[in-house]
Amino acid sequence: MITKKFSSILYDNTYTETLDLLTKSESFLRHYSSQRAQEPDQVRDLRVNCEMTRVTARLTQVMAWLLAQKASLAGEITAEEACSKKYLIRDDPFCLSNSINGQEDEYPLPIRELLIESLGLYKRILVLSQQMNKNPISLDQNSRTLN
Repeated sequence: MITKKFSSILYDNTYTETLDLLTKSESFLRHYSSQRAQEPDQVRDLRVNCEMTRVTARLTQVMAWLLAQKASLAGEITAEEACSKKYLIRDDPFCLSNSINGQEDEYPLPIRELLIESLGLYKRILVLSQQMNKNPISLDQNSRTLN
């Protein structure tokens, strides 16, 4: 059994990790945009934009799932709703793809790090989401634990 406090820490830490990756993504894009204006390269820019779309898709799904779980813990929505298909992390080939294998030198280091970190986070939450979809966690008000 997972206590509400443990669950809250788990979600808070994952939420912070996701928010940090979103902040790094925004910072990278801001920096890259100014660099791109000085050194235009259409092929590189297209690749970077595609990969940043992949990072954004991963992080958006994870954040939506996390917010649904937090809402469930707060009693704002039911556990069943939080585990519904609406919030389920999908086995999305685009998000699960590690597209830069063998082409690492063609991408700036910050985007490679974002791709690796966001893929790891996405896979962890995918597994957790699938497990919770099979067995939704409900709050037992008497024991203050999650079943």
